[in-house]
Amino acid sequence: MAAFADTLGSLAETLFRLSAVAFLLVNGAAAGAFALSVDRRGLVNRWTARLVAANLLLLGTGLAVPSVAGAVKLVAEAVSSRPAVLPRRSAALDR
Repeated sequence: MAAFADTLGSLAETLFRLSAVAFLLVNGAAAGAFALSVDRRGLVNRWTARLVAANLLLLGTGLAVPSVAGAVKLVAEAVSSRPAVLPRRSAALDR
């Protein structure tokens, strides 16, 4: 179970990094296209909805997936640290 939790942690970290890099690339390309464009109003009208959708997708994968993976990792660690067999009751408690 510990290996599973470690795998989830590394997956969440990798996914966050990839989403952050993709976010920077997408927005950098958009800023570059805006700076180099002659028809800026047309560019904004055509690409704003797509850019917002891409940003929301990257935000969701960059924040939500690592959060869910962290929660699953906590549950996996809690389940794996639970004792397998309940201890027997003491005879002194029966009195």
